[in-house]
Amino acid sequence: MRQEIEINSILKNFYNISGIRISIHDSEFNEIYSYPDEASCFCKTLQNNASVLADCRNNDKKAFQAVKKNGKVYVYKCHCGLYEAVAPLYHFGVLSGYLMMGQIRDNKDGSLEYIIKKSADILKSDEKAKEIAQTVKVINSDLISSYISIMTVLAEYITSENKLFSYSDQLPQLIMDYIRKNLSSKITLSILSQKFGCCNSTLAKCFKKEYGISIMGYICKLRLEKSKEMLCKTRKSLKEISFECGFYDQNYFSKTFAKAYGCSPSEYRTKNYKSNT
Repeated sequence: MRQEIEINSILKNFYNISGIRISIHDSEFNEIYSYPDEASCFCKTLQNNASVLADCRNNDKKAFQAVKKNGKVYVYKCHCGLYEAVAPLYHFGVLSGYLMMGQIRDNKDGSLEYIIKKSADILKSDEKAKEIAQTVKVINSDLISSYISIMTVLAEYITSENKLFSYSDQLPQLIMDYIRKNLSSKITLSILSQKFGCCNSTLAKCFKKEYGISIMGYICKLRLEKSKEMLCKTRKSLKEISFECGFYDQNYFSKTFAKAYGCSPSEYRTKNYKSNT
């Protein structure tokens, strides 16, 4: 989608200029776009600890809620001492998401020492803490303010151009079209969320309202229908059929098929196979 390419280009250009990770989150705080895709080495390492990951998510949630309440850019330091900033994104005047930059530190005295101390408490290793703390992007305090200003301008541009896809009457049909074209590929709500710039719940609700079936239920239905057709018209193995229909586990395919039709794929083929000869 052109929209997805444009948003990714905006984020990539900001990163190329600043070296700061930037991301877009939906109205329920789920990350739907980012550049780079992965968090920094520092954050990834510490977030292997479930407690730290929970703290990070809680900090982010508080920041999003502050922006939601005040409608203004919110700048803060996370529990490990890294700078973060969040700006609101609107779609036709309605808050639809958030633009976020961060995972950096300033060059003030004591900044590195604080990060090392917090890391050492988590990792139980001064040496490892010093090693990963050195990977954190260091930016002059004045420059941080400048980059926050640029991020704010980007948020205003995304808002003014209505770059974020929001719920519309076309969304259920777009989802259906995508599913039909990509049936043999991996399809999850998260993948659809990234494709259409909507949170999982919005996708699920609008699709169910329009078609009376859940997205995953619809995907399963189409895959089973395709598998029945292949069982009747081809001599491909069950493994090949399950894979081509988007079931990457043959046992799961067989169980799902039997539950839906009351017989195994092999039994169905025996009863319904039609030779082309």
